[in-house]
Amino acid sequence: MAIKSIKNFIKNFTEEKTENISNISISSKGIKPKDILLIFPFEKDFFRVASYAYRNLPYERQETTFHYLVNESYIDSFSLRKGEIIKLKFDSKMNILNENELLLSLAKKKYDIIVDLNISFQPKIEKFIMLDSNYKIGFKHHKSDKFYNVQLDISKSEIAEKGYQQIIDLI
Repeated sequence: MAIKSIKNFIKNFTEEKTENISNISISSKGIKPKDILLIFPFEKDFFRVASYAYRNLPYERQETTFHYLVNESYIDSFSLRKGEIIKLKFDSKMNILNENELLLSLAKKKYDIIVDLNISFQPKIEKFIMLDSNYKIGFKHHKSDKFYNVQLDISKSEIAEKGYQQIIDLI
């Protein structure tokens, strides 16, 4: 028993320590961005929750310009009208038809924040998340370290609206 304790002590002492160091800090007053790109969820149920959670967003943030990347088929149920609505057009296999055109257009603007509201990983929007931005906010998933410098983990609560509210508080 004592030999095991000594081995564990030596192992702990000699192993390299890895610290998770945040690469940004956000004050309690938020980031105060001028331009935000919000990528709304592809899944209809999460789209509805996000749309509801952000229903008052543009009116609370007068100094910020919002750009909403939304699945074209959900536009009729999209209530945010202040800001720029950017429509993603999909074919029957869920490929983005206007991807190149949108990427060229969006790349001309520098966003202070890009927010991915998809709870699960969506490979079709990787290129949109990779656009130039100071902050990239999204939900924790198996590839989130690659994309976001601010990650929210809702795996314990499983409540999407709570995560969406945390994003509102950040921005």
